[in-house]
Amino acid sequence: MSVTESKAKTERKSSRKPAKTQETVLSALLAQTEEVSVPLASLIKSPLNVRTVPYSVESVSELAESIKGVGLLQNLVVHTLPGDRYGVAAGGRRLAALNMLAERNILPADWPVRVKVILQELATAASMTENGHRRDMHPAEQIAGFRAMAQEGKTPAQTGDLLGYSPRHVQRMLKLADLAPVILDALAEDRITTEHCQALALENDTARQVQVFEAACQSGWGGKPDVRVIRNLITESEVAVAGNSKFRFVGADAFSPDELRTDLFSDDEGGYVDCVALDAALLEKLQAVAEFLREAEGWGWCAGRMEPVGECREDAGTYRCLPEPEAVLTEAEEERLNELMTRYDALENQCEESDLLEAEMKLMRCMAKVRAWTPEMRAGGGVVVSWRYGNVCVQRGVQLRSEDDVADDADRTEQVQEKASVGGISLPLLTKMSSERTLAVQAALMQQPDKSLALLAWTLCLNVFGSGAYSKPAQISLECKHYSLTSDAPSGKEGVAFMALMAEKARLAALLRITVKEIGE
Repeated sequence: MSVTESKAKTERKSSRKPAKTQETVLSALLAQTEEVSVPLASLIKSPLNVRTVPYSVESVSELAESIKGVGLLQNLVVHTLPGDRYGVAAGGRRLAALNMLAERNILPADWPVRVKVILQELATAASMTENGHRRDMHPAEQIAGFRAMAQEGKTPAQTGDLLGYSPRHVQRMLKLADLAPVILDALAEDRITTEHCQALALENDTARQVQVFEAACQSGWGGKPDVRVIRNLITESEVAVAGNSKFRFVGADAFSPDELRTDLFSDDEGGYVDCVALDAALLEKLQAVAEFLREAEGWGWCAGRMEPVGECREDAGTYRCLPEPEAVLTEAEEERLNELMTRYDALENQCEESDLLEAEMKLMRCMAKVRAWTPEMRAGGGVVVSWRYGNVCVQRGVQLRSEDDVADDADRTEQVQEKASVGGISLPLLTKMSSERTLAVQAALMQQPDKSLALLAWTLCLNVFGSGAYSKPAQISLECKHYSLTSDAPSGKEGVAFMALMAEKARLAALLRITVKEIGE
């Protein structure tokens, strides 16, 4: 049986550079608009002004004193209203300061105020720009502003052009605007942050959003929900797609939009997918690869499965793995391989050329291995394609066992067991002799540390480099089991080997106690 692993292609990093900051459409329009003067009494706050959080009295008073001393340095942006009135879309705090001066009789009601008049459909955008750039907006106000512009019929691209944001940023804000009202109210009251909202936006159902929000609040310290708890409650039966080798191999096209949960707020444009759906899609693609190899290479049967064929009891009763035939390269292939290896060794660092050379050499060897399987072997054997350690695993030369094969194996097992008791040696006597021998070997190895270390290294190397369907890192365990050995061995605890082991154990225990005491001091 031959085993081949193919790595799924890794994701390439995006080479797109961020766009340079450009003048927005709104800024250009405002720059071309001439200033005019209108009476202070004709100005009111626009209903399209996105600012909902009241200005503090201190900030308005400070601005009023500034205007009193040096005048109004920046014009207001307004749009016309019925009855010779003007709605202030940008400059609400300045309007509040002017009205404060008028209430103190410092400014007359007809005091001329410098303004720029814009179209009403640009009022929301002007308010967003003003509050976003001059005075940090509350996140809830910004979300409401983007929602208002969307309700006006503007696309994310149009909104981005007006305000100087990327379309993706606008899409993110509109995603937050779709949250349940109770969640947006909590954001406006500063009981949660935008990070909480981003996690809740993973769920599209508003009723489910509220349910998750309330559950997270109940489990949080002092009623404060934890972002990780929110995310886990929503994606408890799902896995992240970013960096997921299974998802990368299967591809996003294998899932419907309803099966993928997109995370607009992740830097890697990731999301989540249901675990069961991902495994089902993976198994389907593994089966497709197996079908392709069966037809292309001429195998008798094929199978796609989640795990490779192993030596476990269930697989051993169903499959038999044929020994892999020796691969033979043609003279032309030998020459080409030597040429590739010479060029590869001449390269000092890994680069695109070295990757291409390595891929061609790997393909050549793989083709030779496949070619080594004779038509008879392929007709009577199969190919199994599975998933192991994040890669595709291909096992060739796998035969299906028949019922007669299983019966023959059972007969051979019985014959081996019968031979174990022949020669006048009973099973109890054999157990006693085996236990005595094991104790003797343990004692002998204890007295020869160099050989013990070599034996340990050899065993670990077998675990790492040994053949088989399940290659895995070494698993080291240290156990001290003498009860069954001393019970079965005729010498028991009075034997020379056991007494030598116990003496060495006592010596090491005393040494370790001294060492621990010194470390403690």
